[in-house]
Amino acid sequence: MSCKKEPLRAMNADHEELLQELESIDAIYPGYMTVHTADSTIVSIKVPQHEYVTVQISFPADYPSKSSPRVMELRFDDDSRLVSHDAKFLLHLFQEVMDSAFYQNGRNAVCVFDFLTELDRVLYTEPEQNDRAVEKVVLPTDPFEHWYASQPITDRGSTFMGFATRVSSETEAFQRLETLKTDSKIRKGSHAMCAWRIKQRLQDDKREIIFQDSDDDGETAAGSRMLHLITIMDVWNVMVVVVRWFNGAHLGPDRFKHINSAAREAVLNAGF
Repeated sequence: MSCKKEPLRAMNADHEELLQELESIDAIYPGYMTVHTADSTIVSIKVPQHEYVTVQISFPADYPSKSSPRVMELRFDDDSRLVSHDAKFLLHLFQEVMDSAFYQNGRNAVCVFDFLTELDRVLYTEPEQNDRAVEKVVLPTDPFEHWYASQPITDRGSTFMGFATRVSSETEAFQRLETLKTDSKIRKGSHAMCAWRIKQRLQDDKREIIFQDSDDDGETAAGSRMLHLITIMDVWNVMVVVVRWFNGAHLGPDRFKHINSAAREAVLNAGF
C-alpha cells in the first residue's frame, strides 16, 4: 500500500471506519492498493483475480453512514481484453455493482470488499456457462430493435432525429445505445446526445436506486436540456437519444428547440 508515512487522524467516525476498511483490504490484498490523498479519500485498487483492471474510488465524507463510494476511473493493462469495450458503459456497470454492495449491506456498513468480490463474478464466467453468458450479451441483428424514432427535423442542412427506448437498468440502457451506434447512418452523425432516467429496484428489497444523467457528445448543454425535458415529462426507465447530422451551418439556439422536439416526439412514440 503506497501512501504517505505520516499518521492520518480520523476526523469523525465515518473517516475512522474508512481507514479501518482500507487497512483490512491492504492486509488481505497486499500491494493491490495505492492511496492518492493524505486523508485516504481517493484510492486505486487492482481487482483481485483480474489484476489487469485497476479501479479508482472516491469516498465521500459521509461514507459509510449515508453515501456510497464513487467509481471515478477504470484503467486496463495494454493486453486486457476489456480495452475495446465502451469505457463509459463499464464505468456505469462498476458503479452499479458498488451501489448494490453498499445498499445490500445497509448503511453504516463498509462495502468495498464486497464490491471487489462481486467484480470477480462480473468479469469471470465459468467455462460451462460460456454459451449462456455469450447468449446474454449478443447484440441484436437490428440496431433499431427496441427503439422508437421521431420524424427527422431538417433546418439549414442540419438534420435531427430522436430515438427512445424503455430500459430497466443503466447496463441495459448503454448496451442498447452501443447497439444503436452500430448502424452506419447513426455512425455518420456529428453528435449522438442522450439522457436517461431509471428507477431500479434492489433485489429482494423494497428500496429503489435512481439513476439519471446525460451526455452532450460534443453538443454543449444539449444532454442536460434533454434530461430536463424527460424530467418535466415525468417519465422513468427511459433512454432518449437525439442524433444530429451537421453540414456546417450554425443554427444558434434553434438547435436546442429541434433537439427537444425530436426527443419529445420519440418519447411519446415509445408510449410513455
